[in-house]
Amino acid sequence: MNDSSHAPTELIKVERDGPIKRITLNRPDKRNALSLALATELLLEARRSEADGTRLMVLRGEGKGFCAGFDLSQFPDCSAGDLLLHFVRIEQMLQAFAHSSVDTMACVHGQTIGAGADLLLACRHRIGTADTRMMFPGARFGLVLGSRRLAECVGADKAQGLIGNANKIDALQAQALGLLTEVLEPDAWPAYEAQVLAHVLATPADARAMVLRATRRDTREQDLHDLVQSGAALDIKARLANYLEQVKKAS
Repeated sequence: MNDSSHAPTELIKVERDGPIKRITLNRPDKRNALSLALATELLLEARRSEADGTRLMVLRGEGKGFCAGFDLSQFPDCSAGDLLLHFVRIEQMLQAFAHSSVDTMACVHGQTIGAGADLLLACRHRIGTADTRMMFPGARFGLVLGSRRLAECVGADKAQGLIGNANKIDALQAQALGLLTEVLEPDAWPAYEAQVLAHVLATPADARAMVLRATRRDTREQDLHDLVQSGAALDIKARLANYLEQVKKAS
């Protein structure tokens, strides 16, 4: 039995299908960029999934791409404190997915950039379409976010080459690096989802939670420390302004 519902703000769409919960980022006009409000909704939904019978959370994005990363559209009106809260909330949300006691899957397409790519990496199962394009630009404006999770996925040397690199990588490159576990078009997603769910359900929920904990190093304290240290830089607004100007000139 399907049970479709919306978060009060409609920044995400949530659909329950038995033990599966599908969460769709729903800001297509903003390329699903992670505003403070959207990050908060995702964090709360991840926390709810710990206790509502969910066995598999599936993330998707509405519109032309999965997620364009930080929403910096309100940047000129933000104080340094506003920015830091925004960065911290996104890290809290990423940690909630990365260390969830239930299985997580991201099915992405199109632009999957910055914090959007970090959200993909927070998930255990990572599916992308052939048109997926990824980049990790945060270090270019001084922010350290998700570096350990990226290094755990692809290795330290490859992670260093990706962090701050202005070149986007395509789906096949991402799969070769281990960023994507599969390259599949949307019509193949349901069958893959069913395959993963069958594997998940073969193990009792409490035992599966132990397996998930045992197979991912817990670096949450260090990750948050690095994020706050970098996001609290005295010139963070100037760094961001310079970065945005560079992006504008390049586009």
